Amino acid sequence: MKRNKIIIIAVVVVAVGAITATLFSNKQKLDEANKVIDRSEIPVTVTSFKTKIGSLTSQTVLPAQLNPVEEATVSAEVSGMISSLKIDLGTKVRKDEVVGTIDTRIQQLNLQSTLLLKEKLKDDYKRAADLYEGKATTEVKLIESKYAYDNAEIQAAQIQQQINNANITAPIKGTVTSRNLKAGEFTGAGKIIATIVDISQLKATVFVDETEVYSLKNNQEVEVASSAFPEKKVTGKIIFISPSGDENHNYQVDILMNNQPEIFKAGTNVNVTISLGEKEETILIPKWALVADKEEPYVFVIRNGKAFERKIVTGLSQGENVEVVGGLAAGEEVVLSGQINLTDGSKVNVVEQ
Repeated sequence: MKRNKIIIIAVVVVAVGAITATLFSNKQKLDEANKVIDRSEIPVTVTSFKTKIGSLTSQTVLPAQLNPVEEATVSAEVSGMISSLKIDLGTKVRKDEVVGTIDTRIQQLNLQSTLLLKEKLKDDYKRAADLYEGKATTEVKLIESKYAYDNAEIQAAQIQQQINNANITAPIKGTVTSRNLKAGEFTGAGKIIATIVDISQLKATVFVDETEVYSLKNNQEVEVASSAFPEKKVTGKIIFISPSGDENHNYQVDILMNNQPEIFKAGTNVNVTISLGEKEETILIPKWALVADKEEPYVFVIRNGKAFERKIVTGLSQGENVEVVGGLAAGEEVVLSGQINLTDGSKVNVVEQ
């Protein structure tokens, strides 16, 4: 019995030892597999270019929508039934043109009655004045007759003004784009009867990045084009540059465009091309040479077979090129492709493009 126990213990010890040896061997293999390979001495294959001095004409193309400069509503100054309304959708109107009237028949009758009363009170006042001059009446009677006459005159003027206000006029020139009421319907004072839009001038609003907005100025000419009329390019001018940017550092810029003859309609999508200026004697590099995984732009400059990070300051852009205003000198060799595998000080193997 005792002998059997010894045998069992021996077997267990051998099994545990075998398992331990296996685990240790596996750990050594995993450690070997996870060991970081030192690639610092292995050159990274890249392409490069040398910086040169060039000239730059920069512009930006921004999407926008054309909106009317002037849009207004037509309404009556007084309440009442519309007796006439000579506008419909598409009707072109002039500024201050009478386009309808409010029924004033009751006011006309009131005016006639008040004018008759006014004439009677005028005679009464003249009679009282004559009597007062002959000391045949009191001053109080004279004042009362004068007050009654003046009051009738004021009432007549008020009614006449109501009649004059019954004309419905167009506040701007343009085209009627909506009509909410028609002749025979009742309208309240100030209630919208119709809408007029003037598209002889249109406005486009774009938002310009802070790196570009300082190149713009008021009255600067811009080009406006639409895919609806690819052959038509219209000149506009900047009329407003916001002094304050939004949370994304973009600034509102409004462009005024003359639309005579009326080629474009309000609501048309357009592209606005804005010149950002010209520069001579400046360094240009391809945009894809920039490394964009940090807040500040940088490139890799090759020196003595190694690539080193170099922070740069960029300026205007032109097509696939960007201006460098600081951080690079003419003639320096810069990595064009292969940057993804580089770290500061990596050895490089430059190949021709």
